[in-house]
Amino acid sequence: MMIRPASLRDLAEMDQVALQAKAYWGYTSRQLDHWAEDLKTKPETIGAWPTAIAEVNGQVAGFAQLDPTVNPWELVSLWVKPEFMRRGIGGSLLRHVQAVARDSGMPEIHIDSDPNALPFYLACGAIEVDAVAAPIEGQPNRVRPQLRASTSGA
Repeated sequence: MMIRPASLRDLAEMDQVALQAKAYWGYTSRQLDHWAEDLKTKPETIGAWPTAIAEVNGQVAGFAQLDPTVNPWELVSLWVKPEFMRRGIGGSLLRHVQAVARDSGMPEIHIDSDPNALPFYLACGAIEVDAVAAPIEGQPNRVRPQLRASTSGA
């Protein structure tokens, strides 16, 4: 696996990775359609915000992006293609962006997590600090965990 900076030519593939990764958790196609725009990476953030691509044998396996315009910086994307999940790619991407944030003076990053990703982030050392109501059809009590992850160990 290789981690490299993202470029605009990666954008379409990044959007596909995000949609495939979100769909992995069994959300309905109607719900995925509702989230489709939010799952897209804004072109103007490529190059302006720390954005990393993980490649395996020349194929995009996942990506991560930080929003450095807020304090603490926020992990706005961390997606891994389903066929590459559970191979350490997500953890490598998270450590990579934590190191970028640390090197820029950020002691921690904020993570607004999908509930299905909570075990991953906790296993990576993040701490749950809050939750935001995020009901969807069929899950009226759904919440999105809010986490903080230290950058010191990255």
